This record gives sequence, structure tokens and C-alpha cells, in this order.
Amino acid sequence: MICQFACSGYVPPEYIDAAIISIKFDIYSLGVVIIKLMTGPMGYFRSAEMSPEQFIELVHANWKKRLQTTSIYTLQQHSEQVKRCIEIALSCVDADRHKRPSIGAIINMLNETEGNKPGSVQMVIKNNKMAPLLEHKKKVMLQLACSDYTGDWPGLDLVAVLDISFGMFSPKMEKVQTALRFIMRKLSPIDRISIITFSGFVRELCSLRQMTAASQLDLDELIESLGDTHVHVYSESNIENALLVGVKVLAERKVSSGRVVAIMLMSASPSSWVGECSWTNVPVYTFGYGTNVSPRVLNSIAIASIGGMFSHVQDTDSGDLTIAFSQCLAGLLTISVQDLELMVAAVGGGSVIVNVTAGSYRRKHDASGLVTISFGDLYRREVRNVIVELHLPATVSERDADILKVSYSYTSSSSAGSLQFVAPPETLTVWRANMDELPLPMELHMEEVRLLMARTMMWPVVEDELKSQNMLKAIQSMLEDVELGDPLLRIEMLELMELCKTEETCMEHCRAYAYAYSSESSHYRQRFTMRGRNMEMLRLFATPRMDMYLEQAKKFHDDPTTPLPSADDDLEEEIGAHPIHVASREEEIKRLSLDVEDPTTMDAEDPTIPLSSHSREASSRRNANFFNMFTRRPFFR
Repeated sequence: MICQFACSGYVPPEYIDAAIISIKFDIYSLGVVIIKLMTGPMGYFRSAEMSPEQFIELVHANWKKRLQTTSIYTLQQHSEQVKRCIEIALSCVDADRHKRPSIGAIINMLNETEGNKPGSVQMVIKNNKMAPLLEHKKKVMLQLACSDYTGDWPGLDLVAVLDISFGMFSPKMEKVQTALRFIMRKLSPIDRISIITFSGFVRELCSLRQMTAASQLDLDELIESLGDTHVHVYSESNIENALLVGVKVLAERKVSSGRVVAIMLMSASPSSWVGECSWTNVPVYTFGYGTNVSPRVLNSIAIASIGGMFSHVQDTDSGDLTIAFSQCLAGLLTISVQDLELMVAAVGGGSVIVNVTAGSYRRKHDASGLVTISFGDLYRREVRNVIVELHLPATVSERDADILKVSYSYTSSSSAGSLQFVAPPETLTVWRANMDELPLPMELHMEEVRLLMARTMMWPVVEDELKSQNMLKAIQSMLEDVELGDPLLRIEMLELMELCKTEETCMEHCRAYAYAYSSESSHYRQRFTMRGRNMEMLRLFATPRMDMYLEQAKKFHDDPTTPLPSADDDLEEEIGAHPIHVASREEEIKRLSLDVEDPTTMDAEDPTIPLSSHSREASSRRNANFFNMFTRRPFFR
């Protein structure tokens, strides 16, 4: 019976040659099954007659012919899935059993083939699949990537909080007005905006207004009047109270479920901020405009929020503020998923989590050992990398070892509503063998280089003084390694070197401080920010929509009367023609106009409670469910 089974090609070579039975026996058989499903009964024998590359191209070409009658999108998507399935199958039938993937890795790779669904997140694991028998530390990189297209998006509730205190004379105020007008032109009828100004006092110029044709005219007049309202005497700006008013505006919404929220805070004067913040559940994007700002304060405000960013904006005639606002808006209008969370847990006896590197995103450790990282919103095509460092105990014999359990959750949002997704827990398995420790995968190595650069650039700020010569030496020692990775990293380092040439250039208007803090914000959030220099070259983490809005913002700054493309036009240019969900868009507009009472909004008697406080209870319930899933068979052996 065994001989008959072996002749059919389902038995791995190590069993035929040496009667070795391992956990990778069935993986080989699975690979044969996939090949025969994809190519027909004789496909497995064809695979042995040619190289893997030739076989993949042959199968891929045959399937493309069969799919010619389908739409262009379906043809591309399905043919890529076919190609990926054959690649997986060939890895399963590798003659070296140690190189065959685990069943968890196979599931992960198959899930990747579904990564083009709108509003979805896919996880990829970067690690060495083998580990030595000796006690050692092992690093794994988890990569969460958002899908790259969608025909719909949720409505945006945006609060613009603007500094009108000392220094906001014309033409600086005119540039603020131009930047605001760009935002107004890009918002659609499913979006709303509120404007708040502050100096020594705070004023709510308008509550949330739906962006209709009539309201746009009213808001244009309001923006025009800003030139007459700024304060001509020095006073320390009242940022904290301005933010509290902004949070209150969002908290008092009656229509809030399934919508994106954000505060854009622009400050152009010195400020102080102490005490607790009540905007932790609202992303706050801060913009330090000019050289007379407090970058440490603005960065602290952004980091205290979920997903907030700090941008340093120069006061030039190049439209820097309009560009900075446009880059932020480009992200907010392309949010595909919300409430993204990653959960990791060590496997009892097989590993211990030593460290989880996830930048400045919030993390929570519970008594069970489960680590939860909260990322908040994700823009289309954005990626989040997390490095998990594990301690693996010594083992005496070669074997498969489960070392990490991973899951993630998010809410897929659109104007049609929200849908929560929880990925089934995945177990990461390695082969413990009598071998030396392997080098890190290149992607993981370059991620560590990037993080090391970020820490190096922040070193003078952490030390609280700008030691320019030491900074130069540290940067120069890293440039060789940077050349192996993203060239934009090298541009960023060279820009900082230019600022740190002498102590005078470092201290001049604190430009190096602002540059370093905006770099920290970008690297630790893995999201684009303005650094104040070289805005067209330094595009780390920029998305396609941001690149598009960069060009639109420059043209709009030169001529504010130039008509701007609509959000639907932007989508068509970015990803090609794609059906827009008109019905759901109309339902959202109707919901806003009726101002329907939303059961998930906050208690009206206490509108100062941080926004979305109900979400913390939901998050706690999800975490409990995740842990139950982690400890439930068959995920634990």
C-alpha cells in the first residue's frame, strides 16, 4: 500500500531514501495536491522536468489564457493568485524538508493572495525559518499592510485649530487662509469641518459644518475674516484649552459611528503644555509653522494622541503650509481601516518575549503575557512593521518548535458602514537544528537600520543640547549601511548633517530641534511628516495620494482660483476607473443632514470625557476574546 502511494508521487524523498518521517511529510504531500489541482494529474511530473521559474511561468501563462474572458481586474487578481499558489506548492515539495514551510506559514501565504480586497489588512512574517539548538535570541518582523484601493471611504469630521497670536501678521496669515481654502476644496458632501482659533483665549468660529455648496461659501467668508482677527500683542498661546474645545466639538456629535475624526493643530508661537491630556483617543496632527515655535511641546501633543504626527513647516513663499495641510488631508481622505490592533504572545516553554519594537504606538501587556499594540487608522497602501525579539531556550534534539502566536484585528470602514475583522491566531514555527545562528533577513536588517538612524537623530534632543560634532560623527558612521536600503534615508541624514555643521546653525531658530522631532514622529509612527526642508525629495512613508496632493497644493498656492479635482477624480487618477458606491454615499449625506441621534456618542451631560471612551471597553472585550482564541485548540498543541 505504501509503495503504491509512493509511486503516485505523494511521499517525500527522505521517506523513500531513509524512511524518515517528520512533520514535513504531510507538507510535501500537500504541495503535490496543490500542483495537481492547479495543473492537472500530470502537472507534478512536468514540474520535475523543468526549473521552478519555467514551471511557474508555464502554469501562469496557461491560466491567463483560461481567464481571458473575465474583466481586466479579475484577470490580474486571479492570475497573480495562481502564480502565488504554484510558488507555495513548489516550496512544499522542496527536497530539503527543513526548507519546507510550516502549515501556519502556508496559511499566511495563502491569505496574502486575498490582499487586494478593499479595506483589508494582510500580515506577512519576515524571519529565518531555522534556529540553532543553543539558547539564543531570535528576532521576527511582523508586517501589516493595508490594501491599495477602494471604491468608497468613510466621512471625515475634521477640526482645524489655528494659532492667531503673536507673529501671525500678513503675509503669514494669508498663507494660513490659502492652506484652509485648499482643504475646503478637497472635502466632499460626506465630510464636515469645524474651525477654532486661539491666542490668549479660545474661540470656536464654527461648529462642524457639512461641506455643501452653501456652507463652502459661508466658510470662505469666515476664512477671509481671519485676517482681521489675529492678535497683534505677544501672549503665550493657549494650546491646551484650544484642544479641549476641539475634543468637545467631536464629542458632542450626534452622528459619529463609522466616521473618521482628526484635529489639525497649527501653532506659530511659543507654547507650554503640562498635565494630563484628554485627546488620547483623537488623532492630533500638529504643525509648527515658522521658527518661533516649541517643537517639543507640539511633538508631545501629537504622540499623546493615537496616530498623531508632528510636522515642521517653514515660513517661505513656496506654499509650505498648504503642502503640509495637503499631505495630512491626503491621508485622512484615504483611511481604509480603523482601530488596527496587533496581538502577540509567546508559546509557553518554547519562547519568551524579550522586547516588542513598535515605535511610539501604544502597547499593553496583560498578566497572560499577551502584548497588544494599537495603531489606530491606516491609510491605503500604508505598512506597519513590528519587530518581536524572543528568547529561545536550549534544546537537545532537532525538532519543530512553536515560538510565537500572532493575531490582529481592525474595522473596515466606508460610507456604507463598518465591519470588524479578527484574524485567526497564527502560530510561527521554526526548525531547531544543530547549526550556527543565521543572519537576519534583509528586510528585518534594514528595518533595524532605520530605527537606529531615528534614535541617532534624536540623540542631541534627548541629551537636551545640540552637540553638533558628535552628531556628525554618529551620522557619518551610519551612511555606509544606509546605502544598502532606502535612498531616502540617506537624504534625511544628509539634511540633518547640513543643519548640524556648526553649533550656530544648530541653534539658529532651533531648526535642528524641529527637524529632529519631526523625524522622530515620522519614523516612530511610520508615517509621512514635513521636516521643513527638501519637501519634494524627502518623501519617506508618503502614499500615492500624498504625492498627488503635493502637486495640486503647489499649483493652488500659486493660483488659489485654480479649480481642484474632486475626491472622486483623485481616486480615478490614483487607481484607475473604479465604481463608486453612490447609494451608500447618498445615505451618509442624508444621515448628516437629518443629524440622526447616534447611540454610540458620549453622554451629553459630560461632553468633556475623551472621545470614544466606549471603544476602550470594546477593546478590552476583544483582547479577552483574543486570549481565549490563543489558548483554545487547535492553536495550542
